[in-house]
Amino acid sequence: MWREEEEGLPLAIAPINFFEIRTKTPYHGGKALPSLTTKEGKAFCLPDLSFLTSDESFGALGLGWNEEGILLRAEIDKPFEAAFYPDATEGDSLEVFIDTRDVKTSGFATRFCHHFVFFAEETDGKLGAEISRFRQEDSHPLCDHNDLIVKPKKTKSSYVLDIFIPASCLFGYDTAEFNRIGFTYRINRFGSLPQHFTVRSDDYRVEDQPSLWASVQLVR
Repeated sequence: MWREEEEGLPLAIAPINFFEIRTKTPYHGGKALPSLTTKEGKAFCLPDLSFLTSDESFGALGLGWNEEGILLRAEIDKPFEAAFYPDATEGDSLEVFIDTRDVKTSGFATRFCHHFVFFAEETDGKLGAEISRFRQEDSHPLCDHNDLIVKPKKTKSSYVLDIFIPASCLFGYDTAEFNRIGFTYRINRFGSLPQHFTVRSDDYRVEDQPSLWASVQLVR
């Protein structure tokens, strides 16, 4: 199947668009995940879907949860070069998209959807921020960037982001009532193409398509 670019040249639709992605992630009692290369850490590592997105894979993301919030660990196999805010896609950054109710019937971001961005060094005074955009009737205050816990580690060839998003930053997050979330991510890199999890940027506006985000079951 093909879609037409503005210039009229045919472009293939990415294979990921024909799949509904479901996965699971385990409970973690702390506020930081273990290294994804360890036996314990591999249990939190999300699958590499680059064979479906046709992206170059240069990063791995771990996802965990507990009643107090969501844990993330990003291990990026490239050096940190530059970051920009609010134009996060222009540099090195991690964007995370979370739907606390995993609604698949909406073609737009509801009040339960969240869009976060994280950096390996302070950018505009921030290591992380919520940049969600809602329709007026779904609008509510964005979380304070100071409430996000972000611990970056950089080497000459790579960088790691340890992230904790507290429940207070996640509207509708209630693990006693809802045992799954909608989730996707985009790893941006300075001067080159990003890596996606489920929704490709050149096919859709990721932040506006929660129905295409993966369904992640929160398991104990």
